[in-house]
Amino acid sequence: MSTNVKNLEVISRDDSKYSMGLHYETLFDPLDDGVCIVNKYAIVEYVNSAYEKILNVSASDLLGVSIYSTHNDEILLKGNRGRKKIKGYLNRYSGKEDVSVSVSPIYIEKEYVGLIGIYRVERLRGNLVRKDLSENSSENVKCPEIKLSSTFSKIIGESKEIRQALLVAEKASKVSVTVLIRGASGTGKELVANAIHQNSKRCDKPFIKVNCASIPSGLLESELFGHEKGSFTGAICKKIGKFEAANKGTIFLDEIGDMPIDMQVKLLRVLQENEFERVGGNEVIKCDVRIIAATHCDLEVLMEKGLFREDLYYRLNVIPIILPKLEERREDIIPLIEFFINKTSVDLGIIPKQMTDSVLNVLVNYNWPGNIRELENLIKRLMVLVETDTVGVENIPSHISGYYRINYNDIVSNSLIKRNYLGEMVTLEEYEKEIIKMALKEFGTFSAAAKTLGVTHKTVATKARKYKIVD
Repeated sequence: MSTNVKNLEVISRDDSKYSMGLHYETLFDPLDDGVCIVNKYAIVEYVNSAYEKILNVSASDLLGVSIYSTHNDEILLKGNRGRKKIKGYLNRYSGKEDVSVSVSPIYIEKEYVGLIGIYRVERLRGNLVRKDLSENSSENVKCPEIKLSSTFSKIIGESKEIRQALLVAEKASKVSVTVLIRGASGTGKELVANAIHQNSKRCDKPFIKVNCASIPSGLLESELFGHEKGSFTGAICKKIGKFEAANKGTIFLDEIGDMPIDMQVKLLRVLQENEFERVGGNEVIKCDVRIIAATHCDLEVLMEKGLFREDLYYRLNVIPIILPKLEERREDIIPLIEFFINKTSVDLGIIPKQMTDSVLNVLVNYNWPGNIRELENLIKRLMVLVETDTVGVENIPSHISGYYRINYNDIVSNSLIKRNYLGEMVTLEEYEKEIIKMALKEFGTFSAAAKTLGVTHKTVATKARKYKIVD
C-alpha cells in the first residue's frame, strides 16, 4: 500500500506544486529504524539519526543531493524508478545482522511527490528472513508469478502493468475472438497485435495491417474490400482488398477510432456476417478473418458525440487490452534503453555507447508523452550523433534534461551550496540554521561549536534558541 501523507496536515503548496515541507525531525528522529525521504525529483530531503548510524553516512553529505549521485541501495533506486512499494535487503550487509528495507511512494491527491524508505537492523536468520520477506511482499518491481509464453516474453517489460496486459493478450491469442487494444500512441499496440497473431493457430496465415487514420475516407472502402474494374475513375483493373488478402489469417485495424461513420456500418456487417462485396461488384465474398482493432482515442467519448457506433464498439470490445503509458511503468525504462542501444548498434552496424548514471536518471524521470516510440527514437539519435563513447547529460535534448539541470547539476556542482527540491536557493537563515545544528550535533556544546564556526559562545546559543534547535 502506498503512503499517503495528506492526513499529516503538514504539506505546504507553492504555485500549485507540492512541497514536502514536513516536520521530519518531530516525526522520525525518535525512531530506532532508519528513515530516508526523497522528493519527486529524486533529491534527498531528510534522513534521521538512525539512518546515519545504520548506513554509516552523514546527513550533511546526503541532504539536497540526488540519490543517483550517492552510494544508495538498489532498492531505493528501484522504488524511485517504479514509484511502487518494494521490499528487500541491502546486498552489502552480511555477518550477524542484516538491514531490511521497505520503500513506499508518497502521493498527495493521486500525485506522486516523493518516496520514503524505512531501514531496520535485523538478526540474520539465514535464508529464512529473506524468504519470508519476499513471499509476504504484496508488490514488487517484477512479477515473476505472471508466466508468459516465449512469444510474449520477447516483449520488453517486467512491470506489473505491462505483464498483466500481456497475460490477457496471450489468453486472447488462443481463441479466435475479436480483440480491442487501447493505449496512447507509442505504447506498442501493433507489437502486441502481432504477438497475438504469432501465438495463434493462424500464425502461418497472413497478418495484414491497416492504419485507418492514414487512408483518405474516400479510398478506405476500396482498401478494405477491394474494387471491380471500372467501378470508379482510375479503377483500371480489379483489386483485392485487405480483408480478402487476410482470409484465414488476421487483420489489424489500427486507429479504428478514426474510421468514418459510414465505413463503420460496412465493417459491422463483416463482423456479423463474415462477408462483404467489392466496390462496384455484386459478388458476396465470404471471409474467415480474425480482427484485432486498436485505438488511442476515447471511444466512449466518440460514441457520446455520435462519431463511433455503439453496436460496433461492443462487437470489437470482446477482449479489451489496455497498454500502460511508459510513465506508468518506469521500471521498464532502463531495460528498454539497453534493448534499443543493442538493437540500434546491430541494425546500423555501429558500436554501442554507454549511458552515464546521470543520463539514466534524466530518462527515468522524464514523462515520455511519445511513450516507447519516443524513447526508441531518442536512443537511435544519440547512438548516431554522439561522437564520444559515453552519452552525457549535455547530449540530451533540453526539453528532457531541463529538470535535471536545475535539480542535479547545480546541486552537486558545489557541495557548500544547497538548494531545495525545486532547485531554488534557500535563505540565509536556513543555511545558518543547518550549520549551527550540524556543529552542535558534532561538537556537543555551544563553546566547541562556536570555536569551530569562528563566532562567540553567545552567538551560537542565541541562534540555537532562535531556530528552536535547543529549548
